[in-house]
Amino acid sequence: MLEPATMSPAPSPRPRRGALLRDIGVNAVVPYVTYLLLRHLGVAVIPALAAGAVFPAGAALVTFRRAGRIDALGVIMLVATGASMIGALLFTSPYLLLAKGSLITGGIGVLFLGSLAAQRPLVFHLIGSTGQDASGAALYDTLWNTVPPFRTLMRRLTLAWGVVLIAEATLRLLLIDLLPIEVFLPVSEVMWIAVFAGMTAWSWRYGARRMSALRSAASD
Repeated sequence: MLEPATMSPAPSPRPRRGALLRDIGVNAVVPYVTYLLLRHLGVAVIPALAAGAVFPAGAALVTFRRAGRIDALGVIMLVATGASMIGALLFTSPYLLLAKGSLITGGIGVLFLGSLAAQRPLVFHLIGSTGQDASGAALYDTLWNTVPPFRTLMRRLTLAWGVVLIAEATLRLLLIDLLPIEVFLPVSEVMWIAVFAGMTAWSWRYGARRMSALRSAASD
């Protein structure tokens, strides 16, 4: 049983819909649309990617200066963009071009696992910054500082994301030699979308169940 001082019975903050849409738009949608538009206008891959990266980079800088915290979603998008730029520069063979998406996904998985060595893992920064206002972020800080099971939950979710993303990337690499290109390309796209969507849904449901169990234990 958890002592009342150990676990706050207050519900965990939910992301505000407007703020959540803003964060996803600035960090993911706008960079992607910018890239597509510039490519349509004939801009080369590297400058188009760099132009799109301005938005998550700016959002991360503003968040850090205003609140002193990391915009985790922006960091992930910057890592993915950086990997894409490196891939565009270095990957010239057909195999490497097909493998680029897997290497990006795997790189994000490594980022998740590497964050386990940091003071706070990546999932904590994601839920504490994406769609949250200052009070929501502060409540997550309080949970982290005062509730050991919450810290375990954050590390467990981070580990799961890292392992699953690396496994998905590895599987896609293996499929390059097993499937014709015209089959591999749509399968590859469906795989990473399904994995990200599935992991997001699982994380929300599992996290909500665990937080509910912690609150129940605190009230007993």
